[in-house]
Amino acid sequence: MHLSDISWDVPGEEAVRNYQKAQQVEAMVLAIDPERERISLGIKQLAKDPFSGYITDNPKGSVVRGTVREVDARGAIIDLGNGIEGQLRASELGRDRIEDARQVLKVGDEVEAKFVGVDRKTRSISLSIKAKEVHEEAEAVQNYRSEQPSSGTSLGDLFKEQINSPERD
Repeated sequence: MHLSDISWDVPGEEAVRNYQKAQQVEAMVLAIDPERERISLGIKQLAKDPFSGYITDNPKGSVVRGTVREVDARGAIIDLGNGIEGQLRASELGRDRIEDARQVLKVGDEVEAKFVGVDRKTRSISLSIKAKEVHEEAEAVQNYRSEQPSSGTSLGDLFKEQINSPERD
């Protein structure tokens, strides 16, 4: 069994420490190599992949919450829970240009950001506070427009009404 096939969230050598010699474990057969007389097994494959589960529960475009785990000048790593990490680049912290993410964020801060991309190979999620703010602003404008009566009143109509009002005399 390869170290990477033991656990989804515990790194290889640490995961090995959870087992003892002669301990019975349940595992899945991943591959059979009759020429080399080897059978590849995996324990983690019996459980749901937390990364895939997170992406299913929080599709691209949704707003997610997390805690700043690390921050440097270029951006921050956001802990999204269950071992899932999000990347938040300094350029995505807001509409204003931010040279150093440490000026805006510190370890332990709670953030809300839009899920804008995923890299399945590196198992990383790209986040953007700027995209969240743009989306919220567009939504507010749309809501404002839909709440306004569509009476067809123009600015000219309002001036005529003001000029012709009996209070002007």
